[in-house]
Amino acid sequence: MANPLNPDNSAFAEVIETLELQRAEGLHDGVQVYVSRFGEPLLDVAVGESDPIGAPGRALERDDVMLWYSSGKPVTTTAVLQLWERGRLGLDDPVAEYVEGWGAGKERATLRHVLTHTGGFTMAGRGELFDTHIPYAEAVARIAAHPAEWEPGTRAGYHPTSGWKILGAVVEAVDGRPIDRYVADEVLGPAGMKESRLGIPSDEQAALGPRLVPVAWKGHAIAISDGGGIRMLPYHVERIHNEAWHGAKVEPGGGMRGPARELGRLYESLLGFGPPLLEPRTVEVMAAVHRYGLPDVIFGGQKTPWGLGVQVAGGMSGGPGRRAFGHGGMASSRGLADPDAGVVAVLVANGLPDPIKNERRMFAFTDAVYRAFGDELAHLRLAARSVSEAFRFST
Repeated sequence: MANPLNPDNSAFAEVIETLELQRAEGLHDGVQVYVSRFGEPLLDVAVGESDPIGAPGRALERDDVMLWYSSGKPVTTTAVLQLWERGRLGLDDPVAEYVEGWGAGKERATLRHVLTHTGGFTMAGRGELFDTHIPYAEAVARIAAHPAEWEPGTRAGYHPTSGWKILGAVVEAVDGRPIDRYVADEVLGPAGMKESRLGIPSDEQAALGPRLVPVAWKGHAIAISDGGGIRMLPYHVERIHNEAWHGAKVEPGGGMRGPARELGRLYESLLGFGPPLLEPRTVEVMAAVHRYGLPDVIFGGQKTPWGLGVQVAGGMSGGPGRRAFGHGGMASSRGLADPDAGVVAVLVANGLPDPIKNERRMFAFTDAVYRAFGDELAHLRLAARSVSEAFRFST
């Protein structure tokens, strides 16, 4: 059950077949996929249903509004780098210059540290993911006062939400507009991302109706340390993230919503195939490796390379291009751009399986997209790391 823009593009038949098989396996009820090259759409398809419980029988549409989770982080990253290339902030400026009350051992943290998840804080190890209904300013104050978990710059710890709340506060301190207003005016609007929002007010949610797609639990779990090792516990985050108040929440680290093809437009613009958001040299800085060899305390000590607010090819499974960059979102999404191949690929699903099954989904998607181009792009690719390699922990 597909709703495609290019149903005759047989090169991508395997991509669609894979998504249908994953739906049959229970990984998602519906998924949007967008692929382009040199700014020309090659695949723009919605597979499956949007909400089998709330709207049974309704096919997922290509312009439905879906939750991107952390795949939306590059939107805020783009905002920060716009201000950097305009000379309004420095990447090595201390966070304390922009955020009142910043300290508690984190005084040496810089904006670069936050963008590379090395700022000395995660606010995740202690269970603080901010999945509560509190004002943005209060959340920022709590992060500012949070004790350092390590000396900034010496270790890594992925910030699911906290680091991007701080980046949003920095944007507001420099520009004066709240982060949701800034990205609407300076990123989403110029890129032509008309259906995408960072926080959707309740009246707009009502107007969207069934086009606002909920997420569904498909076995999602979170790793918990119990003293004797790591165990996985069911993580029913959908009970929170489908609430209207959460849809309205301004969450720069994980609250962007929109169609997959509009996330594709962001990457097309970054590659120079759409309205310019950043200078080409700034995009090169974003996609360069700024963190290497540091164990990540959230991801079991994995020493994943990282760019400025984006993942880089060495940290993404499925064999992307060597200079590809992008970001994944919690057990459900991935967006990437390959500057050498001119390829943009985005997947956004409405199902949250466990992390291993999701990684297999992202591996299969990324690998199938590149193989659709035959031998033409083979020389640009990294080796397609297996899922076991992707989850190999370091000590």
